[in-house]
Amino acid sequence: MGLKDRRSNIKHGRYSSVLVLPASIEKGDESTLAANRLILVDPRGEISADDLLEFLESHIEPAFWPWMKQKQSEKELEK
Repeated sequence: MGLKDRRSNIKHGRYSSVLVLPASIEKGDESTLAANRLILVDPRGEISADDLLEFLESHIEPAFWPWMKQKQSEKELEK
């Protein structure tokens, strides 16, 4: 089963921010990620960053934005 949470971004160094992963998520020594507006992370580092980026760009991004626009339209109709 998945996990949902809202977390603060913590300033780290001069330009970076840190997102702390919940303790219940299994983590490896390194994580891999692909990001644009959304972030897809493998906290165990078992999936290559290239594969994550390809999946994000070809499957998640194209499906997410039309879905999000529909949800926003539904909320406006409820008003």
